[in-house]
Amino acid sequence: MAEPTLALQDLQGDWVASRGEAVRVAGREVTINGNPMPGGLKLSPSDASRVIGFGIYRVQAEIASDGQVLWHAGPQEIIWRRAKEGEVKERITRFDSITNTAGVGLAAAANTAGAGFGVNSEREAVVKLNLLIEKWRVGPLLRVRSCDICPDWTNRAQTGLSLDHVHYIATMIKQQGFKSRRRGLTVAQGAHDVPVLVRETADTELGGGAREKWREHVAETPGFPPFLLDGKREFFCSLGNGHFSQALNLFRSESKGLWIDGNYSVGGDGALREALEEGVESVVLSNKMPVHERKFVSEMLNRASGRTWRVGADGQIDIDGDVPAQSMSMFVALSKVLDAEELSTLVRVKLGVDVDRSGTPITKSRL
Repeated sequence: MAEPTLALQDLQGDWVASRGEAVRVAGREVTINGNPMPGGLKLSPSDASRVIGFGIYRVQAEIASDGQVLWHAGPQEIIWRRAKEGEVKERITRFDSITNTAGVGLAAAANTAGAGFGVNSEREAVVKLNLLIEKWRVGPLLRVRSCDICPDWTNRAQTGLSLDHVHYIATMIKQQGFKSRRRGLTVAQGAHDVPVLVRETADTELGGGAREKWREHVAETPGFPPFLLDGKREFFCSLGNGHFSQALNLFRSESKGLWIDGNYSVGGDGALREALEEGVESVVLSNKMPVHERKFVSEMLNRASGRTWRVGADGQIDIDGDVPAQSMSMFVALSKVLDAEELSTLVRVKLGVDVDRSGTPITKSRL
C-alpha cells in the first residue's frame, strides 16, 4: 500500500493545529509558534512535489473536503486547519510572551494570574513554600508507587498533563536509564525531583474530583498509561512531578511508546524496577490543605525547579532560597511553567530538533 502524500503547493501558507500551535509553511520550511522546524517538510523520495511528513509526523490522508490536514505519530493525531486572517501572528505573539517571561522571579510568579499570594521577594516566596510544606506534611518521606498517583486539580492551572511530555520523560528513562535519588544521584546528574503529593480519598470533593478528571482524561486521550486507581479509596494527588509519575506508569503497564518502536519495558534496569515495585520517596501533605495553598505550592514547585533540595534524615525538606537556582536549558525551564497544550507543542519542537539534527531512533521512520 502506497504511503499517503500531499501536494507541496497545497500546504503553503498559515495553519492552526488542533492543540493551538501557529503553523506557517513557506516552500519546504515550517515554523511552529515562530520556531523553525529543522528539516522542514519531508518530501517523497520518488516525487519532490509531494509531502510525506514533518518532524516525527506522517501524512494520514489527503486534504479533507473542509480543508483540514491530518498527521499522525503512533496513536497521536494532529489536525491542521486554515488560519483566519491575522490568527497566526496573534498566536505567535502570545507564545513569544510566554517564552520571554519564563524566567520571571518566584515572587512575581506567585502574584500573577490573579492568585495574589502576597510575597515580595524570591526569598520570601521560598520561605513561604517551605513553611507550607512543613505545616501540611504528614510525616517523614514516604515511598509511594506511581500506580497510586493522579494529578491534583490545582496542578498546571487545571489543564492536566501533557501526553507528549509524559512520553518524553519515559523515552529519556528508556535511553539513559533511571536516575535514582535513592542510589545517590543528584538533580544535576539527571535524577528526578522529589515528588510532592497530597494524600487523598475518593470521598472528598478535591480527591474524588481529581480522580474522576484523571479517569476522563485517560479515556479521552489514547497514549496515556491506563487508569490505575479503580477500586482504590485512598490514593495520592501530585502537586509536583506529575509527568514523572505517569512516565513510570508507562513502564508499569508496558504501554506502547510514541517516540520509540515497541513498548516500554523495565528490562535489566534495577533502579527502575526498584522505583516501580517499592515506590519513590515523596513528600506527602494532608488533604486538609486549602485549595489556594495547594495552588501556591504547585506553582512554586515548578518555579523553584533547579534550586537545591535538602532532605534531612527525618524527612525535613528545605528548598534553598539564599542562592540562585542552578542553570538549566530553555527546554527544561519552559517545561516547568507552560500549561499542558503549550508543553506538548514545546516537546514536539524539541523532538523535531533531536530527530533531525542527531538522527537518534526516538522517532518512527515509517508508520
